[in-house]
Amino acid sequence: MFPRSPFLYKGTIVLLIIVLVSYTILIQKLNKSLTLKQRLSNDLDSQFVLDSQSTLAANDVYRTTRYDVIKSSLSNLTTAPPIVNPHDFEYILNPANMCAGKDVYFIVYVHTSPTNFRKRQTIRHTWGDPHLLKKYKARLVFVLGKVADDKVMTKIKMEYSHYGDIVQEDFMDSYRNLTYKGIAALKWITHHCRQASFAIKSDDDIMINFFKIVDEIKHQTVNKYGTKNLILCNQWVRMKVLRDEKSKWYIPKKDFKPDFFPPYCSGSAFILSVDVCEKMYNASFFTPFFWVDDYYITGALAKAINVKQKRWNDFYMLNGKIVSDILRNNSKNKYAFFHIGKLNSIYKMWKNLINGMNEIPLNATTAKS
Repeated sequence: MFPRSPFLYKGTIVLLIIVLVSYTILIQKLNKSLTLKQRLSNDLDSQFVLDSQSTLAANDVYRTTRYDVIKSSLSNLTTAPPIVNPHDFEYILNPANMCAGKDVYFIVYVHTSPTNFRKRQTIRHTWGDPHLLKKYKARLVFVLGKVADDKVMTKIKMEYSHYGDIVQEDFMDSYRNLTYKGIAALKWITHHCRQASFAIKSDDDIMINFFKIVDEIKHQTVNKYGTKNLILCNQWVRMKVLRDEKSKWYIPKKDFKPDFFPPYCSGSAFILSVDVCEKMYNASFFTPFFWVDDYYITGALAKAINVKQKRWNDFYMLNGKIVSDILRNNSKNKYAFFHIGKLNSIYKMWKNLINGMNEIPLNATTAKS
């Protein structure tokens, strides 16, 4: 039998409601996708690139071929590459004018935890002294996320008000979110310090011999490789993927199938030409998130933009137990990056470094012990 008309009427109403709800959900998803697309499009619109064949002022800009390709692909949602890693975080603190209108050759960015106030202060008093860095046309920022502790967040705002050197985004600062921290740095450099030639990444337990880096970059590296498409680092080859579930660095097969990583850099410190920062930032939207930030930034993104690492392994001294002895006896000033053991030891290390130089750099003796 056919259903009676009242039941038929009710069934029709229910069916119409289901169709309307489904349509509403579909529209919401589409709007969300379009919004993300527009944000990325606007983000790319704000990016500019200095012409590599001309000497231009900071405000003279050109779009790159890569930019045009990405921009074109975003013009049609159906043909755009899938955005697999949105990372659409907002700035909490942003020293947007750090590089604006200035002659900057190096931009240094330090990965730091929100609670590491003493480490940041120690860096400002030693190798990251702003007066010293300015002598070499360099600027420094600390990059971090947020924490749930309101007292810590308030202290960070006060620190920023005093020094103006903190880049903070609203992702939760945690070990598994270090990749977001790395992308935040690439984003900030792309938007706010693109006139620099090189970006130097460091952790906050590293001491940088800036004098060695300046000498090596300007007198050796640039002559050999130029200033584009460069990743200079302590390169790791065939680093084994840890499968021990008890390890802090345990990676299950479902997250990463190979048993060995492709070549990538030690995350303690490395150097990028600034054009690579922009290319990596653009590529990060289309490269699936992976929580091992060292590999994601200098391995996965480097592969995505087809830039290979240059080995700078001989410039690293990462054994913190013997660094002080090395500095006392290293009259040739060989190393560029040193791992710090105990925090207070950096003052002694710094003094040993500058005492071993023939010419003491401007303001380098202002470090307090």
